[in-house]
Amino acid sequence: MQAATYTRLTRGSMLDVLGEDYVRTARSKGISERRVVVRHALRSALTPVVTQFGIDVAGLLGGAVVTEQVFSLPGLGKTAVDAINQQDLPVIIGIVLFASTAVVLANIAVDAVYAVLDPRVRLH
Repeated sequence: MQAATYTRLTRGSMLDVLGEDYVRTARSKGISERRVVVRHALRSALTPVVTQFGIDVAGLLGGAVVTEQVFSLPGLGKTAVDAINQQDLPVIIGIVLFASTAVVLANIAVDAVYAVLDPRVRLH
């Protein structure tokens, strides 16, 4: 994970959110600045960060293949490469199905976190 990317993304998103009408309204109601930032602004600003995290989870699956090949570690990535070299179609299909399921579940988790963080987002 790249901390600098997440930090820059959070900062940029916070700067955008702090200018929104609902943040100004919360300030005008007399809510403390800390509560405005944490409860109102930060929760909405974290949605791009959560999106980036979901993308990184998918990237970790691809990175595992490379790492396992370079260091000759047993794992799903090495099994996938071996199955491709041997043209073992059932194993290839199983690994692709597993990886795609993991990506879909990560995206569902990201959507669920959106609903928790930002009250404007509704799950139907």
